[in-house]
Amino acid sequence: VYKSPANPGTSTSISTTTSDPGGQAGGQSAGSDPANAKGEADDPPRWRVSLNTHKAGMQGLDKDRVNQIIYEASKNSLFYQNEMKKEKLVEERVARQLQELANVSASARKMARQQADNYVTHVENKRDLERYIVHVDMDAFYAAVEILDQPDLADKPMAVGGMGMLSTSNYVARKFGVRAGMPGFIGKKLCPDLILVKPHFERYRAASQAVRAVLAEYDPEFEAVGLDESYLDITDCVMARQREGKLHSLPIKRPEPEKSS
Repeated sequence: VYKSPANPGTSTSISTTTSDPGGQAGGQSAGSDPANAKGEADDPPRWRVSLNTHKAGMQGLDKDRVNQIIYEASKNSLFYQNEMKKEKLVEERVARQLQELANVSASARKMARQQADNYVTHVENKRDLERYIVHVDMDAFYAAVEILDQPDLADKPMAVGGMGMLSTSNYVARKFGVRAGMPGFIGKKLCPDLILVKPHFERYRAASQAVRAVLAEYDPEFEAVGLDESYLDITDCVMARQREGKLHSLPIKRPEPEKSS
């Protein structure tokens, strides 16, 4: 998401182009954001390359300092030029959507809103909350696999990828602001001692298969999303353990329906 001068409270990422018009993701105030420095407020890609700290291990960073380093490292790069092109596309898309919205009558909007509310109610009434669903996301997966093969990297800042783009980073590197979706040359500016490790996807696939074998014990029909993420329905497993007396019964509470205003 990108940070608009009109809405500086939105979260930003260098690896996505979707805006957060509601500004609900948090972020810095206009007064503390380097994107609002004198002479730079009219530089659209500035907020596109700002740091997104919504990732484990990146709490407590000096975002002003990190953002300044990112900007200085990227402002004359091909990466930065590409962000300018993306920003233009976003602005054009927003303009088209606003024009389309302006052409929709108030009665049509009201009807569409009512249809959406009716559909939400319909889906909520059919929702089954009697099952136990687990989401497994292996954090810094590629980095963790590399550290298994090279344990000496565990206490050193390292990232998987190259100067063009990073796939992930370990927690040591994240303390410097280095994260996935960031060009490696920016990562090196943030952390000069950063060790870049070439990806070894055959190792990642092997490690993923080992983890999936464990997941299959709980849900043979689990759904994998990439090498490091899966969804499991462990209801049958939970019920079986409850019958065997190995697991206490887990209370399931349905959410109270919202009261209409």
